[in-house]
Amino acid sequence: MIRYSLLLFVCLSLGACGWLNDDEGMFVDRKDDYLEAEQLPPLEVPADMKAEEIADPFPIPPSPKQANARYFPERPPLPDAIYSSDNRREVRIQRLSDRRWLAIPEPPTTVWPKLKQFLAENGVAIVHEQPVEGRIDTDWFRIEPAAQQTYRDVVRLVLQDVRAQNGLAIGQDRLRIRLERGMQDQSSEIHLRHENDSQGLPSPAGVASLATLQSSVPQAEDELLKEIGAYIAARVAEQTVSRVATEIAGTEKAELDRNDQGRPVLRLRLDYERAWAALSRALENGGVEILAEDEKAGTYDIRVTEAVFAGEEPGFFSRMFSFGGDDPDDLRIKLVGAEEDHSVLVDLADGSAADEDLAEQVLALIREFSV
Repeated sequence: MIRYSLLLFVCLSLGACGWLNDDEGMFVDRKDDYLEAEQLPPLEVPADMKAEEIADPFPIPPSPKQANARYFPERPPLPDAIYSSDNRREVRIQRLSDRRWLAIPEPPTTVWPKLKQFLAENGVAIVHEQPVEGRIDTDWFRIEPAAQQTYRDVVRLVLQDVRAQNGLAIGQDRLRIRLERGMQDQSSEIHLRHENDSQGLPSPAGVASLATLQSSVPQAEDELLKEIGAYIAARVAEQTVSRVATEIAGTEKAELDRNDQGRPVLRLRLDYERAWAALSRALENGGVEILAEDEKAGTYDIRVTEAVFAGEEPGFFSRMFSFGGDDPDDLRIKLVGAEEDHSVLVDLADGSAADEDLAEQVLALIREFSV
């Protein structure tokens, strides 16, 4: 009898615990209430009172949105893993085929004023400025041969040397510059084109994208990017922030997101050639083992172990982002998309979807090591 009474007491206790800890019990469980949260309407000021807009001089930046929150009612997704490549803090020139650009470990808001200061200190006038697009066109200026004119600014000195080396003795020159967000957070890219009006009809003023334009003398583009990079790396200009540059290339080049099925994806807003190159460099620099690759199909077969994410000594991140034991995982990385909108997906070797936590770690690693 005592045994049955004890069993009945245990059953009632378990049932009571459930009653005490649900949405209708004595103690309401609010862990998933955030899914129902709605933004409140703005404060309404009475008509007889003066409404003054107060601008916060130091606004808190918005936190990254978490797409498809409905997929995580019980367990929110892990925060993004943090990785760092050895040259992350370096100003450097990146090259792909006949393309080149300057990679800078600073946000566009601080690079924009430095770029304008570089032009001002070298006496190069700006005739077209479009901060939202990150675009600058300089005025046309004439470069005389070294025998006739000695210049003190680096822009004219570089163009004087380059023109002489390429046998270009006529025409006026101008620079067309575009500042964009970089592949990683808090980074930027500078793209530059050099034009000489004797080398064909100049492109129209105010063109937002420089992707379809070619420099009249590619060597000038390369040398001027080096000079701009040296200027920014030397921190000649003070650390200033441009408010007008806050919207420069507002869309991120690389963004961790989730698709309609709730699967983690890495959005790459790049053309296929550069997206594939970025993926290749990221896997190479990230230390994963590459088993096979097929550029035409847009796939990489890789093998990863927990050491790739945790490093040699298990620490905070190895504990936070642990996805299993020490056994390696064979994965297939897929690059899909068209034009300048591609996505990176992570599957298991058999084609089925990979574990979401593992996929997020791999995609975060690709984003941080891509260029």
